[in-house]
Amino acid sequence: MPQIAIIIDFEPHPEKREEFLRQLRHDARVTLRDDGCLRMEVLHPCDGSGRIVLSELWRDEDAIAAHRNRPGHSHAWQEPLLRAKRVLKCLTD
Repeated sequence: MPQIAIIIDFEPHPEKREEFLRQLRHDARVTLRDDGCLRMEVLHPCDGSGRIVLSELWRDEDAIAAHRNRPGHSHAWQEPLLRAKRVLKCLTD
């Protein structure tokens, strides 16, 4: 059964990058405890752009749904810190 990879490319406001990174690292550590979350990595592209990439690997759609429905789960904190956000959802081979 294919797993689900989610790649999120964040472009934080330069003056908010460290604040964003601190909160994203915290959220990643918490999410790793969710049943079905197999990987959660915060990545820094080598192109000097200041972007941040989050790479997630999930067992299945049910695990993602449980994560989204967890009490207190929200991405609203991200909005004032970001210029742009791109999400790519993929099935593993």
